[in-house]
Amino acid sequence: MSSLSTNKIRSASPSDQVRLLPLIEEYYKFDSLKFDGQTIGYALQRLLRSRTFGRVWVIETVEHGLAGYTILTYNYDLEFGGVQAIITDFFITEPYRRHGLGRRMIATMADFCRKRGITTIELQVTHGNRRAKQFYESLGFETLDRLVMDLKLQ
Repeated sequence: MSSLSTNKIRSASPSDQVRLLPLIEEYYKFDSLKFDGQTIGYALQRLLRSRTFGRVWVIETVEHGLAGYTILTYNYDLEFGGVQAIITDFFITEPYRRHGLGRRMIATMADFCRKRGITTIELQVTHGNRRAKQFYESLGFETLDRLVMDLKLQ
């Protein structure tokens, strides 16, 4: 692996979709999530083309192309003063983990949010992913006393 300085974090564009989908599928397998390529492809296309839903960032390497990505979307919550950011996906491939890229990615998102007056970033971590929980806590994220619930409308 090359030095970290050659690994660039940048905003993703619609032309990244084809290269992003395999990474997203790898993340979904890692987190034991159901991957529906058609549904995810359509939603990703909408996200990449419209800045109103959120942003996607990628880690691009000289050697291996995309080595990671993150998706940040928006929610509106009075408790947090209005617009709140939610990290819905955060994934770095194994060879690039534990080299500071995750911290750089979070810092990139935090700077983006601060510039837009967004004061809170939220994310979800599976109960069994202790390493991710420790990583996020080291960055200042706190565990809230809430359960995540959803209602499928299909």
